[in-house]
Amino acid sequence: MDKLEHYLDQVCRYVGGPRSLREHLREELRGHLLDAAARYRAAGMPEEEALDRALADFGGPEEVRSGLEATHGHRLLPVVIDKAMQWKERTMRAKWLWASWAYLAVGLVLVLEVLFILFNVVYLVPKYQKLRYDGLIDPAMDEEQGVAWMARFLHGLDAVAGHLGAWAVIVPAVAWGLFEWRVKSENKPLIRLAALGTAAVALMVVVVLTAGSQIVSFYLGAPAAGRMVRPFAVEQAGAIDAAVNGIEQAVARKDWADAGKHADQASAALNQLSSGPALASLAPGNQPMPTGELRSHLRAASDALPEVRQAIRDRDAGRLEAALKEFSKAYGPVREVAKRPAR
Repeated sequence: MDKLEHYLDQVCRYVGGPRSLREHLREELRGHLLDAAARYRAAGMPEEEALDRALADFGGPEEVRSGLEATHGHRLLPVVIDKAMQWKERTMRAKWLWASWAYLAVGLVLVLEVLFILFNVVYLVPKYQKLRYDGLIDPAMDEEQGVAWMARFLHGLDAVAGHLGAWAVIVPAVAWGLFEWRVKSENKPLIRLAALGTAAVALMVVVVLTAGSQIVSFYLGAPAAGRMVRPFAVEQAGAIDAAVNGIEQAVARKDWADAGKHADQASAALNQLSSGPALASLAPGNQPMPTGELRSHLRAASDALPEVRQAIRDRDAGRLEAALKEFSKAYGPVREVAKRPAR
């Protein structure tokens, strides 16, 4: 049998085509050779001699291989065509997948950019303009070289959105419809993707300019806000001192109701001073007292005030005096910072 397998190897090893074809030919040839050897054994030949006779009848390996290729070669073309179609199908599927993802990615970028611009036009730009109107953003920035165009850009963006917003939707929609209707080029998918990419880049420029104009303008205009907040903070500090003096005078008159009103005024002024940038506006020009330390003192004063109000409700002069001392001890550093001139 080793002789048979060696013969089959020589015949089938170099037959062209896929491996499945070679396996099929090998099995078919083995069957014919075994049938021929069986006939010779039936005629009385020994097994080895019968196999040699069968192999000799079939001919040499090269001759048999040529005959097999001539007989079965027509099967190679369908195999090759089938493999080519499978490759084309996989390629087309991958092309469709990646093309779809490219359209989806560009579409999402466009949608996000449009939503960002709409959010700015509808919400942020009006807020920005109100801050400029209120003086929190210094209008003098309009005269600074390299910055003045930012305010004009935001104003123009708001005007375009207000008066030409509908056209910003209609014109691209009409252009898209004309493109789909008129363009028949085989490069149409690439043209479409290139147009979407160009639109995404253009909108990205608008997004960057919109965000940058607001951020830079507000950053440069922040000092104006600080100059406005500090007088308010000093006013609230003065209101707290006046309320404490009013409490002391009212207690001296035994007017507990008036003392309660002054305690409410002190509480309201403390809340105003502790909210927003008011307290921080006292610190920058009066270092080394940092804002965090000031906030700790103000918090301690706020914690001491309920004891003052409770003593007033109980009409306990001794307890009120101790509570006011505790309040003044906590509030004293804030009072001193508020009295210093701004630098």
